[in-house]
Amino acid sequence: MKELAAEHNMTIHQVIQKGGLNQATISELMSGRTKHPKVSTIQKFCNGLGIHLSSFFDNDRFK
Repeated sequence: MKELAAEHNMTIHQVIQKGGLNQATISELMSGRTKHPKVSTIQKFCNGLGIHLSSFFDNDRFK
């Protein structure tokens, strides 16, 4: 998540604010306490980055 935010010249904090995400949710994802995020959470993250959900999953990290 940090890498993706950095690729868009944003901090995680900027992405979660813009996407309307909860800081606790992102902290749990980044720490590994939550291993299976909801699609709605990923969608909000994508909204914060200004990308489509399909672009998120079309990343080399998922191949």
